[in-house]
Amino acid sequence: MKKLVLFLGLLGSFGATSALGQQINPPAKTEFLDSAYVVLPSAAGARYRREIAPTDSVGAVVRFYAMPGKLVSVRSFEHFRKGILDGVSERWHDNGQIQFHEEFMHGKRSGVLRTYYSNGQLKRRETYDAKGSDFASTGECFGEDGQPVPFFQFEQMPIYSVGDGGSKVVVYAIQRAVKYPRDALKAGKSGKVIVSFNVTDEGKVADIKVVQGVYPSLDAAVVQAVQQLKPFKPGHQDGKPVAVAYTLPITFAIQ
Repeated sequence: MKKLVLFLGLLGSFGATSALGQQINPPAKTEFLDSAYVVLPSAAGARYRREIAPTDSVGAVVRFYAMPGKLVSVRSFEHFRKGILDGVSERWHDNGQIQFHEEFMHGKRSGVLRTYYSNGQLKRRETYDAKGSDFASTGECFGEDGQPVPFFQFEQMPIYSVGDGGSKVVVYAIQRAVKYPRDALKAGKSGKVIVSFNVTDEGKVADIKVVQGVYPSLDAAVVQAVQQLKPFKPGHQDGKPVAVAYTLPITFAIQ
């Protein structure tokens, strides 16, 4: 299962400097994840292994492996904790054939994006401008036989069943479902709750958790509201349904 990610940047950095002022990067960090990409405390029951090798105080190269050890992808980050990609990122099929070749510059697509079928046949070729800000209309898509097929978007976010499906619509739906807890009102509690959840490749909401809480009853109200979301039309990557991770802010304000 593959996953796209929509999130607010999480601040942070790592690394230290020597007495001479030279950057000293910590050793690579290894994490184990389950099939839903949730980090586990150990390798027991893990589906994936992720190795995070810092390149400076904030950057890193991340290698993703399917257990017990087959390389799945390599991604280069300018700022790992903020999810800002920079440089070449690649992914491979189970049979070892290259699947994706992507290029980024300061978090935006730049250069050439190529995807391939498991038989090695080119599936997609797109070109982005030097700044990575706009898609240059030179995209091409191909069938497994190598013949051109109608072009389709590489990434499509899930579409919520109500409204235009954008993240603002999802936030609005959650806010409408939230009831301000009486104890929080009485205590004068307000603020921003940041909640994360996955939209599965079947369009279902799963793996709900509070990333940043404000007050127990406010946090619980947000989780309950997310649980009430209607099904989504699943997100797609290169024509295939994929799970998509959301991290969204829900603000409580006392008028």
